[in-house]
Amino acid sequence: MATASPSGPVTAPGPGHVLRVLVLPAGCAAVALLVAGIVGHLLVGLLLAAGVALGAVNGLLLEASTARLTPGAAPKRKVIVRSALGRLGLVTFIALAIAYFARPDGWVLLLGLACYQLLSLAAALGAAAREARQG
Repeated sequence: MATASPSGPVTAPGPGHVLRVLVLPAGCAAVALLVAGIVGHLLVGLLLAAGVALGAVNGLLLEASTARLTPGAAPKRKVIVRSALGRLGLVTFIALAIAYFARPDGWVLLLGLACYQLLSLAAALGAAAREARQG
């Protein structure tokens, strides 16, 4: 899958891309499971890990929809909006359904989604800072 760089042509994702999208969230979910298991709240750890995993799925779906855009051509707003609303609607429905059925600890799944967003933001800011330093 190729990604469009704001400063250049379409490029294939490098190893840093895989780290940002999959490895870092998986490591954080594993740590959450380990800590939750140690303190005796394995369900909380599972829900947090599930939230991070659901966020990663959303990130991968976003990457796939972004890769389908044709570089140089003006993207059709209706297609982008429909794709984003469908993806976010599906992720929200799944998250709220799991949170409802996993009461009273289900809210932790939403915390896992928020953790993934923070990880994703930190990784993107780090990549942007590296690119800015390189020129």
